[in-house]
Amino acid sequence: MDGTVSRYGVHKFGRDGRPRIREVYAGAGGWHPLDDGPQRLTVETAQQLRGDGVTMVRVRWRMRTVEVILRRYLGG
Repeated sequence: MDGTVSRYGVHKFGRDGRPRIREVYAGAGGWHPLDDGPQRLTVETAQQLRGDGVTMVRVRWRMRTVEVILRRYLGG
């Protein structure tokens, strides 16, 4: 993975902003921690999570928690 940040990510977190994913939301399953532990939010991780049925993530960035819709993050 090359750590590419989406256009939305640059707007929300800055050019070098790759916040850490803390929790994922997958419909009826609700919010739960990421199985692999915290990962950086990049285009690649967002695509992988969308493929696994995740629709939103909670990320930690500069002392705050933000919810990000993956479809929006990926520009679609």
